[in-house]
Amino acid sequence: MNSRGGGAGKNTLFKGLLDLKNFRFNRKKYYGFTLSEVLITLVIIGIVASMTLPSLIGKYQEKQWKVAYKKAYSSMSQAFLRMQEDGDFIDITPQRVSGENYYTPAIGENFKIISKYFNSVKTCFDGNADECWVCDSGQSGKFSSAAPNWLGCSKASYAFVDYSGMAWYLYSNQEFPILVDVNGNKNPNKLGKDRFVLRFASKESMDGAEGNPMNNVNYTGNIDRIAPWFDIINKKRWCPDGNCLYKSWLLE
Repeated sequence: MNSRGGGAGKNTLFKGLLDLKNFRFNRKKYYGFTLSEVLITLVIIGIVASMTLPSLIGKYQEKQWKVAYKKAYSSMSQAFLRMQEDGDFIDITPQRVSGENYYTPAIGENFKIISKYFNSVKTCFDGNADECWVCDSGQSGKFSSAAPNWLGCSKASYAFVDYSGMAWYLYSNQEFPILVDVNGNKNPNKLGKDRFVLRFASKESMDGAEGNPMNNVNYTGNIDRIAPWFDIINKKRWCPDGNCLYKSWLLE
């Protein structure tokens, strides 16, 4: 009886071990992944990442530029107000030189003075604007048949780099546009991306025609503020790549 009982126990134990072995085998068979399945999954993940990452990076970069642009506009506006309060502002009543052209020689001097309110780390006022502002490979609205896509700048204009690393450039020492590169001298140096256009303005110019702040109304009235350029959707001089939301980005 005991021997039979012992044999039955051994059979039961053997059967249990066999069932456990089969369980492990079946688990590997039905719940594991083959090498080809893993590779296919990785390929799919790579394809999805390559499609979505550029868009995510672009949106993140755009958000950074937008925040920096708002800071730049605020800094320039505050500097202009302090300049007026301190009595440092030089009258820039426009003068008609010939025909319908208006020029204000004192704009350049005001730009040099306003740079002091930024605690500038570098100024370029002696025909060396390209030492503070990327010219040859950057969009600056330069009007020249030799400068495709509005690249280049006038080295005779004024420029400075402020304490935060932003670069500022006066398009012409006798005209109103003020350009800022919130990314300093780093790429892409493109208008509507990391470069933006502001201007010395008056109430009359703020009421002027949208999309054309360079019309004559911009050169009349008392200059009393810093204003953003108007939004430009199509590709133009101040927006070579299109979709430059100079005004809208400040309102978001």
